[in-house]
Amino acid sequence: MAVASENTTQKIKEVNPRVKGMKDFFKRLRKNKSALVGFYVLVLFFFVSIFGALDANYGITGTSSSATNLTDKLEGPSAQYWFGTDHLGRDIFIRILHGMYITLGVGFTATFLAGIIGVPLGILAGYYGKWLDTIIMRIMDILLAFPGILLALAIVSVLGGSTINVTIAIAIGAVPQFARIVRGSTLTTKKLEYVDAIRALGARDGKIIFQHILPNIMSPIIVNTTLFIATAILSAAGLSFLGLGVQPPTPEWGAMLNDGRNYMYQAAHITFFPGMMIVIVVLAFNLFGDGLRDAFDPKLRK
Repeated sequence: MAVASENTTQKIKEVNPRVKGMKDFFKRLRKNKSALVGFYVLVLFFFVSIFGALDANYGITGTSSSATNLTDKLEGPSAQYWFGTDHLGRDIFIRILHGMYITLGVGFTATFLAGIIGVPLGILAGYYGKWLDTIIMRIMDILLAFPGILLALAIVSVLGGSTINVTIAIAIGAVPQFARIVRGSTLTTKKLEYVDAIRALGARDGKIIFQHILPNIMSPIIVNTTLFIATAILSAAGLSFLGLGVQPPTPEWGAMLNDGRNYMYQAAHITFFPGMMIVIVVLAFNLFGDGLRDAFDPKLRK
């Protein structure tokens, strides 16, 4: 009986198109070498950021990111200071390690907040249409009229510079992007025949949205989320570089670039290493996001 039950379950899994579709998706994703490189880099950064957060709070390495040593200021990379020291004698490697979870945290949190707001708005606008669609989309158009970084600058200028305010500012600027993408996908999905059939059977709007429309529009949402995290990290670094983001002495990478810009000629390592880390993490997100987009592409499913 047990053998028969296992065989039946296996046959159901083989027949289930969703299971087969996921297998094809992961197969296509594994073939994309650049996407795998980006994924492995992101996994490495994720675990390193966890260690950096623990070290910042519990002092595992015994070195604080704000500890100054003026006798060793502007030291180049060495066995003692892997990435050198800044103008206050602070260890740049430790500061990058401690700042990693801050930089990544801002990117993930801002994207999450933007998705939580933008996705429901896009679904409501696309599914119900009419006056609700007009109101929501006109509000999104107003936000889109401002470039993302300028809108974030305006919001941070009003709220003040801090990690929370920077996250909120970036999230507000990203809401229209999520809303428009989800609205377009919802408009396409709700016209499919199976949705009309489900509605004819008496299914309520909530069931149609959450059980049938939302699962089928997750592909563009996932891809957009992955790509926007990179944009959020760049925006946060840019605001901190301008002095309107995360405030010193917090070791955020953009703020570290701002600290070292006056010493670029005599100690280029102060700006090189934080800038290099920003480039690596943004490139990794873009590579992985492009790989997800190619794997989800219906044209490649043949």
